[in-house]
Amino acid sequence: MKKLVYRKYCLIIISFVLVSIQIQAQSGWTPITYLPSPRGCGTASVVDGKIYVIGGTYTGLVDADENEMYDPIANTWDTTLAPIPTPRGFLTSAVVNGIIYVIGGGFPVSTNKIEAYNPATNTWDTTLADMPGGPRLGMKADVVNGIIYVVGGNYYENYFSAYDPVTDTWDSTLAPMPRGGGALSVTAYNDSIYTFGGSGDSWVPFDYVFVYNPQTDTWNSKTNMPTSRHCLYTYLVGDTIYAVGGSQSEGTALAKVETYYPLTDSWESLPDMPNPYCMFAGAVVDNKIYVITGTYDWETSDSTVWEYVPSIDEVEEEIVLPTGFALEQNYPNPFNPSTTISWQSPVGGHQTLKIYDVLGREIATLVDEYKPAGNYEVIFNSHSGLPGIKELPSEIYFYQLKVTDPKSSSEQGFIETKKMLLLK
Repeated sequence: MKKLVYRKYCLIIISFVLVSIQIQAQSGWTPITYLPSPRGCGTASVVDGKIYVIGGTYTGLVDADENEMYDPIANTWDTTLAPIPTPRGFLTSAVVNGIIYVIGGGFPVSTNKIEAYNPATNTWDTTLADMPGGPRLGMKADVVNGIIYVVGGNYYENYFSAYDPVTDTWDSTLAPMPRGGGALSVTAYNDSIYTFGGSGDSWVPFDYVFVYNPQTDTWNSKTNMPTSRHCLYTYLVGDTIYAVGGSQSEGTALAKVETYYPLTDSWESLPDMPNPYCMFAGAVVDNKIYVITGTYDWETSDSTVWEYVPSIDEVEEEIVLPTGFALEQNYPNPFNPSTTISWQSPVGGHQTLKIYDVLGREIATLVDEYKPAGNYEVIFNSHSGLPGIKELPSEIYFYQLKVTDPKSSSEQGFIETKKMLLLK
């Protein structure tokens, strides 16, 4: 009799595990590995398809100096990397030209240090210019055209600055974010910076969504998130931004997953992830979302790494690729002082968009980077502080788009020039 009861008990346990695995697989979430050094409040950056998890806090909010690399293809960790020189959690990071720039962070004593890690040489550069505005934690950063934009921090501040890795200089004269942004999330899309959520004083959660245009140094409001929260992470996959996890009050966490479509400024709710998490690191590799070691109570660090694969329906809705090259006529035209230039490319390749005067002299470079296939637009502002030019005069200008096609034997893709009129 005891053996029969034991067998039934084992069958119940096995059934429960199988159902749990099936539910996770159906929702797209899978626990794939464990971080060798359990911690939360860290940062993750992707270089050459590998995820570098840097800093964070151990259980009890003790700053960590760990630097560990995960290879999603091999499903292996490298724990032999050089540790971050300044241990810290609640930090942020961004990648430019294969270099990981680690910015701010630290608890209870924060820092304004920026330190750069080179994965190719496994070395750190600690000589870079400090972030202006004093020590800061809880800010977030992303990159547009080689410039790192750092937003918010210190619980509820609307601080905003830009760092140029080439010149090792900061610009703190940018327009501040409209509302405070402690523990917010930031994602770059289509040459703009999008911010999501964050907190006010006493950890009041925000549902705000703002977008910053570097060309015009202006902020605009977008449709608010369905769920107000801070300590979340946002991921860009195709043309969709996934807002995952977060918190609404101290000591709690959410399992919420919501998608934002920048092209239509609309939101959609998805099934929750299996466990509630906040203050985790995040990364995207090959259109797969990674949630890396968060916390559910603001103190206990988890070591689980979750992988989320967007469903076919989600991918089909978010990725609508153009079938041909096109450079659109700028709008408005004539313009004063700014105009929008739109284009599309059916292939990924290096793209340049430049402005010339009637004598063929280059006035400005609006785009000079690799871009995947897609639809794009930028705003050209005649008052945007172009190098050596105080203000452009009224006259005809030309804008030229070049796209290389790596699938072509000659790599020749597309080139077209259109004219526009600045009329004051």
